[in-house]
Amino acid sequence: MMPDNIFNIIKYVIWGNGCVTVDHHVFDEMKQHTIASLLSPYLSGIDMSTELKQQWTYYTLQQLSYYTQYNYEQSHLPITVSYVILKGTTAAQYYPYPEYRSMGDIDILTRREDFDTACQQLLNAGYCVKQELNREISFAKNNITIELHRSFASLNNAEHAEYMDNLIYENINPTHVLPDQINGLVLLEHISQHLEHGLGLRQIIDWMMFVDKCLSDDKWSEFETYANNIGLKKLAITTTYMCEQYLGLSHREWCSHADVSLSEQLMDYILTSGNFGNKRVSDSDISTNVIAYASTPKMALKILQKQGLINWRWARKCIFLKPFAWIYQANRYIIRGLNRKQATSKLKEEYYIAQKRKAMLNSLGVRTTAKGNVIYKDGKYVKE
Repeated sequence: MMPDNIFNIIKYVIWGNGCVTVDHHVFDEMKQHTIASLLSPYLSGIDMSTELKQQWTYYTLQQLSYYTQYNYEQSHLPITVSYVILKGTTAAQYYPYPEYRSMGDIDILTRREDFDTACQQLLNAGYCVKQELNREISFAKNNITIELHRSFASLNNAEHAEYMDNLIYENINPTHVLPDQINGLVLLEHISQHLEHGLGLRQIIDWMMFVDKCLSDDKWSEFETYANNIGLKKLAITTTYMCEQYLGLSHREWCSHADVSLSEQLMDYILTSGNFGNKRVSDSDISTNVIAYASTPKMALKILQKQGLINWRWARKCIFLKPFAWIYQANRYIIRGLNRKQATSKLKEEYYIAQKRKAMLNSLGVRTTAKGNVIYKDGKYVKE
């Protein structure tokens, strides 16, 4: 019943269809998917308890406050070299009320020759380095995080990644906003980037709003070429068909031959994930992830080590224990797994779920850890 309520709310907010029923469970679920603020313009006309309306209003005011600060920081960036904004406000522009689309970090891509200059300009303006990865450096100031990208595409195929990044570089312009078709490709590839570890309804709605505004049947041919060249044509078709079936998007002829079963699997998976997988945090969820992603001993070790550092606080505090976090996590799985009721049947169930998920991701053609991620290094795209 809960998914139907959320689907009805999305249809009501986006398309003005039907009526909605809300309660605390619906509110909590929508927060998990970072879409609760979408209902904000209609709160006064919806029947709910006074307590819930106060909570929802307070949540909305927090979101609006952050949106205001987010936009201020974005419009006052100290970067003078050419750059483009990715996701964020460039996704929100397609919404009926852009200010109610929840924001995360400010994602920026510069040309490669300008990257170091942009980093220095952020540092000179008082931003501090938060995290440095191969693909980007994160800077923080005034509770806003800026991710400055060296490259954007995160795919399993080097040619696909190079093709996509070159498309973005070629379309950097003084407005700092990509043309619609390239912007839509970024939203599609963003779904691919995060789907393996969990993706919520916010990113799906981003895609749906782009399709509604920019991807009618007569515009599909050009976009099909782009999507095909990065291996994500099937993801585009399946996700769009899913939006038609569940979220009220009007029909596109180019989705007529979508895989119905795959669309249903994708929606079920998204509903159990939440925003970037934040609903899947139990040990059973993680053990399913290990089975799903660990196609090699090296990959299994990587996943166990990462989760071990989350769960074993002494490893985070003591540098000498840090290398052994994977052992802690492996034992944690074994002990907790054996202590469960019907442990054997649950393990079999987790294995089945993991294999089904792997098959779904492979069928969609999305990026998966097991296939080896492509990075830009020493002037070329190579697998890690």
